[in-house]
Amino acid sequence: RTVDPSTGAHSDYEALNGNRMIALISKIFSNSSPGCTIVTDSTTSESLSEYLQDELGLNHYRHVRGYANVIGKAKELTDGKKANAEVAIEISGHCAMKENGYVDDGTYTAVKIIGLLARTDDAAGAGEHGSLLDLISDFEEMPYEEERRIRVTDGSLETTTSVFNQLVQSLKVMCGDGSVEDWSVDEDNREGVRLRLSSGGHFMIRKSLHDPVISMQVESVSRDEAQEKVLEPLLSLLKEHDSVLDYSALENA
Repeated sequence: RTVDPSTGAHSDYEALNGNRMIALISKIFSNSSPGCTIVTDSTTSESLSEYLQDELGLNHYRHVRGYANVIGKAKELTDGKKANAEVAIEISGHCAMKENGYVDDGTYTAVKIIGLLARTDDAAGAGEHGSLLDLISDFEEMPYEEERRIRVTDGSLETTTSVFNQLVQSLKVMCGDGSVEDWSVDEDNREGVRLRLSSGGHFMIRKSLHDPVISMQVESVSRDEAQEKVLEPLLSLLKEHDSVLDYSALENA
């Protein structure tokens, strides 16, 4: 039976979700299945990739958003013997594990975390309580993260696809001709276009499959950097398509 995604919390009731949840689950499997592959959706952070690969020695495979897509890709990689994809997990918290038949099962995920917490408490000693976040203390997150939606005003999926493709091409050209020095194209990306920032953050745009919407996500060292290095250049580009786009959400970011 499919269960809603689980969310953990550490002793001070700070949420343990999103990239943190993925980091923690990956920490478990770095011990039980060294060198395995973690499949996530496309919107996970740059710092998560660095943590999984450099700190934990795992492989990180980013796939298109949607938990069914992520789970399907993990099964495909494992069945085709292209990778040992132990975990398929989306930023939303949907998580499926190979050992549990790739079932999207929040209860199973919670039990894995509770087991880790129990082992952490045992290691801490009598009367002491370990912290789950302490286990991923070397995972560094970007201070600023935001997602905004750009609406296609005529409500047409055809228009959405057309203008999205034009935006992708323009962004790649801007990277190639040096218009924006701080950007570089992430070639290991399978949804929309993802651009790395020289400071270590990223931003990406991707189109909805079902709605006349283009999503923009940014993570950065600060709100000011996001404004200067991402939003301002992007707004200049969007204004070239203001007859079909409502980008007021970015102007008010």
